Amino acid sequence: MYSASNAAAECGALGVAEWDLDTLPAGMDVSELRKCKEHPLSVKIHSRNPDSTKVNVLEKRKCTSSKWKPKAGCDKHWCWQNCGSAKEVEWGFWCWSAHKDGKGAWMSCSNDSDCPTDDKFCGKGDCQQCGCGC
Repeated sequence: MYSASNAAAECGALGVAEWDLDTLPAGMDVSELRKCKEHPLSVKIHSRNPDSTKVNVLEKRKCTSSKWKPKAGCDKHWCWQNCGSAKEVEWGFWCWSAHKDGKGAWMSCSNDSDCPTDDKFCGKGDCQQCGCGC
């Protein structure tokens, strides 16, 4: 398993991401892998959960139906996107977006148009906030 040498000090409560080098695509530069395991908003207020009032609590993310709404967006300067099959998108399945086909740094944003809609950008790894779901 690989993790960046300075990740523990940099990531703190977010934890350190560990990557199995044998499962990475050929030519993947390990310096482009995400250092921190969890998404930055996961240890603050659960983003995209309008009825959440708890702070510093990891919570299961809630489905956010995309019916008649944008399929991707910028929330507190981080990209999210609806994902999965057409039915899952309708139900509100979503993920946090990350560079390098989901294995790189979490995508930051200034507005909704900065964020992708392709499922390949869903955060991958062993974190609680990785993958497509709710």
